[in-house]
Amino acid sequence: MVEETTDPGYADFVRLVAGARHLLDRLAAGERLRVETPFRYPGRRGAVVVELVPGPVEVSGSRPVRLTDGGGLIKSLDEQGLDLAIDMVVSKTVFHAVKEVEGAGVGSGEIYLDSTSDTVSSDLWRFLQLVTELIGLRHSKYKDALVQLSRRPEGAPDLMGWEER
Repeated sequence: MVEETTDPGYADFVRLVAGARHLLDRLAAGERLRVETPFRYPGRRGAVVVELVPGPVEVSGSRPVRLTDGGGLIKSLDEQGLDLAIDMVVSKTVFHAVKEVEGAGVGSGEIYLDSTSDTVSSDLWRFLQLVTELIGLRHSKYKDALVQLSRRPEGAPDLMGWEER
């Protein structure tokens, strides 16, 4: 049986981040939601869409919920010339930023954050913060660090500590 995904409108997105009980109950019952956010990818990719799906691991009696970008972020970075498969500096920066957020990860070409039906409202903001930070990677504070890292001579000491993470 294929599970259907519900696309609530913008008003329901606002209600979800405000912790509306009826939406949280729908998630707790295992419903899949797909919400369009007010944030946009650069270029032609459009709005950042977050999918809320039943999560893979049971957490503290609450229903697990996985927040995912559906692969939009990595596709957007690729369209902007930041291909993670080719550019190891960008790849390390993205994976480092994701690892800094508790419960976040990268898998199957998607950025995700594992949550529960009880904490999904606050975790949605954490997830959006992560995604928007990575969207801005091209023009962000990381740019100088990326340039310096890419100029590091082969065999030079890892002053940023990335190799030990």
